[in-house]
Amino acid sequence: MATRPNLLSPEELTALAEGLKDGSLESDTGFNTKVRVRKHDLASENSSLGVNVSAIDMINERFIRMFRLGLLEVLRTTPRVNPTRVQILKFGDYVKTLKAPLSVNTIRISPMRGNSVIIIDPNVIFSSLDSFFGGFGKGVSDLPPSRMFTATETASSTSFSACFFALSKRLGARS
Repeated sequence: MATRPNLLSPEELTALAEGLKDGSLESDTGFNTKVRVRKHDLASENSSLGVNVSAIDMINERFIRMFRLGLLEVLRTTPRVNPTRVQILKFGDYVKTLKAPLSVNTIRISPMRGNSVIIIDPNVIFSSLDSFFGGFGKGVSDLPPSRMFTATETASSTSFSACFFALSKRLGARS
């Protein structure tokens, strides 16, 4: 979403569009007119276009380190967060691995394009609540897909999301 007003009025934009349609305005006269764009699929195994997964791993490890500190403030105990290597896979394949109930949040992180999805596994919520209320942090194995989160579980999910947003804002301010 643009935060500044358009440089051209709607009438000027209409006049430009009509000029391009009827040929009275020349097009393709700028720089790099011979450059062609190639599509790149992040889920493909071909890394010839320079996807640097090790760089994503480093960002992931830094994020997890800082996220662990943020969760320490929320949970009042040291959370066990185990980083794994980044896997690039298709969204449809990832969704097939998920089991209900889930905490799903779609967000928009400025200045990045598009939307992002934050999915919190129910075992994370249940084990954190168990730990918070004096247990050993055990999750729940089998839950019926129709089960909804209670108000306490929803508040826990909201706390995780708020911790994530605060960390994203801090990391964005550093870059």
